[in-house]
Amino acid sequence: MAAKVFKSKVDLWIRILLIAVIITEIWTIGRVATQMPEPLVVTGVILLAIAVVGLMIWLMLGTRYVVDRGVLRIVAGPFRWKVQIDQIASVEATRNPLSSPALSLDRLRIRYGKNRRIMISPADKAGFLKAIGHDLNTKRREQKS
Repeated sequence: MAAKVFKSKVDLWIRILLIAVIITEIWTIGRVATQMPEPLVVTGVILLAIAVVGLMIWLMLGTRYVVDRGVLRIVAGPFRWKVQIDQIASVEATRNPLSSPALSLDRLRIRYGKNRRIMISPADKAGFLKAIGHDLNTKRREQKS
């Protein structure tokens, strides 16, 4: 079976926030480059701003969930998690705003392993749930033989 890739749903307000951070960083680069007399400070600020812009773009374009050979791989920019699908105890809908690899508040809380949990926001929730063999707010579906 081929790997199934599910992109993160992106809320409009999160997209606007990330774009605002990118614009602010680009503005900062321009302002610092034209007003700071110290080349070392200018270089440091520019490199930091470029890193922040790169991270924001990476998160916005690179947050996805991959289901492949019994493993759920969660990717959010440079951050990575692996969850064995047979270790998933339950999946429930949530709007919890805590930090997580999700670009929307329309989230799924996955409980797995020993008291571990992670929140994600696949754009195609139904397809994702089918791929991992779960229904919302229930234990794992029985596998057909």
